[in-house]
Amino acid sequence: ASSAVGRPLVEVAGRSRVVLASESITATRPVIDWYPGHIAKAERLMSEVLSMVDVVVELRDARIPSSTAHPMLTTWIGSRGHVLALNRMDSAPEFALAQWSQAIAGADGPKPVLVDAKKGAGVDELRRAILQEGKYVNERRKRRGINPRPVRAAILGYPNVGKSALINRLVGRRKAKSENRPGVTRGFCWVRIDPQVQLLDSPGIIPAKQVSQRTAYHLAMCDDIGSAAYDTRSVAAALVETLVLAERERPSYVRLGKMRERWGIDPEDCSCGEEYINALAEVRFTGDVQRAATTILKDFRMGMLGKMCLEWPNLEEADGFT
Repeated sequence: ASSAVGRPLVEVAGRSRVVLASESITATRPVIDWYPGHIAKAERLMSEVLSMVDVVVELRDARIPSSTAHPMLTTWIGSRGHVLALNRMDSAPEFALAQWSQAIAGADGPKPVLVDAKKGAGVDELRRAILQEGKYVNERRKRRGINPRPVRAAILGYPNVGKSALINRLVGRRKAKSENRPGVTRGFCWVRIDPQVQLLDSPGIIPAKQVSQRTAYHLAMCDDIGSAAYDTRSVAAALVETLVLAERERPSYVRLGKMRERWGIDPEDCSCGEEYINALAEVRFTGDVQRAATTILKDFRMGMLGKMCLEWPNLEEADGFT
């Protein structure tokens, strides 16, 4: 037998289950190609901006730490100070956060700072990490006979990983524009988070080269790219299949108990994500498939389905994973 989108089925415990691989989930679905003009412009200006910066704060989404890692960031950072933070720590399981922290730190590197920009958790620790990197910068200045000055830092990351919300927390007041919509921060501005630290709020950055479709779909699932770039039903269907795969391979990262309880439908009883959406539409939304797909994405993003992390590191190979 085969599913509606061409993935093979196997019989497990008397019922059909989709045989999933991370790339095959997106192989037959519409391509996501998103690179808006203001992001392209921001990336072209990045080298100029970084010439004014002493410390880079890299912000990733804790639910998809790999997909929100920019492939060029290490090159851009160069010899500058680097602080890595994982936002939305409240949305990912503690075990997953611990394993990712271990993988990112490697044998002897610093662990990422875990933050929740909305609620403020971890923000004080992040501020201390930025200040510490700033001290290293000024110590180097002193050794070169240059007077210390307030350190300039930049927060870099994908469009909706929470940069502006985090800056608002660091500043302690509403300063930068913050809205749960990718790309809302369009220009550059400096904000002071400490007498010794100025922070640059920059637009999110997307690689100039097309990212893999697996990465693009993960970004769409987590609302880290604009909704105009993708088909909601396709992304929702891919999310369902991704969650099934994740629970099977990493049950400490994803558990579907709340999803089953919330809607009364077991995704493993469906041959593919599209079938699950259709079933949900019939049971809950009088056949409205679009509404069912939108609800799946919204509930996942809001944490209504529980704490989940869609990606896991290879700890045997990890050594300062980026």
